[in-house]
Amino acid sequence: MAIKHPVLLALLPLSIICVGKGSRSALHSPIPTVLALTKDNQKSPSIIFFLPKERPQPGVGWSITTTSGKAELALARHLVNIGAKEYVAWWCPHCHEQKQLFGKQAYQIINDSIKVECDRRGINPHPDLCKAAKVPGVPTWIINGHQYSGVQNLKDLAKASGYNGDMNFRYIQSE
Repeated sequence: MAIKHPVLLALLPLSIICVGKGSRSALHSPIPTVLALTKDNQKSPSIIFFLPKERPQPGVGWSITTTSGKAELALARHLVNIGAKEYVAWWCPHCHEQKQLFGKQAYQIINDSIKVECDRRGINPHPDLCKAAKVPGVPTWIINGHQYSGVQNLKDLAKASGYNGDMNFRYIQSE
């Protein structure tokens, strides 16, 4: 089968794969979908799914369009404090989904402290660290010596990291 898609052709030389769950429908948009209100009038978490409709900004990726809440900010700070690492590639749609789950403000904390860019064409790249960590694909988290590959819901990251703070996260990953 010949690959003709320009983005896929550009990514063929890369040795790190983007790890995700299942296939995505062409109907999915990069904008998060909000679920209905629950009985007690509290919003349930919005579902995040991402299917790129344009190429990522070279070296950077796509803009984060979600907003962080107190829980996302607290979890991001906790992950930094315990020395967690997130291995990513700027062109990876699943890495972008992970960013969307945290929201712009919380992900900035991760970006500034514990994110490791695996593609040499990214901003502040460290492909050597990705290789040394034996990262099987991106995104991959290393938390307390354990690897978690693929997009992780924030409750799963909280559990893996021993986080006991606010768990009222705004977003969940689509299945």
